[in-house]
Amino acid sequence: MISFYKPNSKNTGTACSFTVNSKDASIWSSLIKQSSWNEAKKIGSFSENQNNPNKSVKIKFSLTEAAGLLDALERNSEFSAYHTSEKQSTQIKLSPYLRDDKQVGFSYMVSKTDKQNSENKQSYLIGFYFNEARLLKQFLSYALDSVFESQRIETIKKLKNSKKDNDEDQNDTKVDNDGELW
Repeated sequence: MISFYKPNSKNTGTACSFTVNSKDASIWSSLIKQSSWNEAKKIGSFSENQNNPNKSVKIKFSLTEAAGLLDALERNSEFSAYHTSEKQSTQIKLSPYLRDDKQVGFSYMVSKTDKQNSENKQSYLIGFYFNEARLLKQFLSYALDSVFESQRIETIKKLKNSKKDNDEDQNDTKVDNDGELW
């Protein structure tokens, strides 16, 4: 897992994390809106919004989409995707982040719209400086490698079990007194 926390004194910050579940070949991203700001300590908090569906979003990326994110980071280009379900639609975009016409990193934006109430929309935005984008790129490479390795191990297990079953089937074959197999 890799996480980025971007709180601010205006209480409009975003936290973002990426995780991998190599067993089910999924790569996830979650974004959470900032819930508070402690002026004395100059720190923000996100924990109160972690499980609030109106203040957080979770996205499951296909392997192709994860590769698209990685490609956008490597080629300094844009990635976009659209997810839809019975309850909501989600737009995802990763693109170069410009300030004063100069690129300073990448911008990651997710917009979520409730299908039953189109007035219920949330947007999440977080910027990644180049060093953070490099970490994200490295994590996405690791996540894809992790999924592929898990799939390789599972394939080997299945092949071994299949061979074992075939060997047992051949050993179970019997010959009767006439020399016929049954």
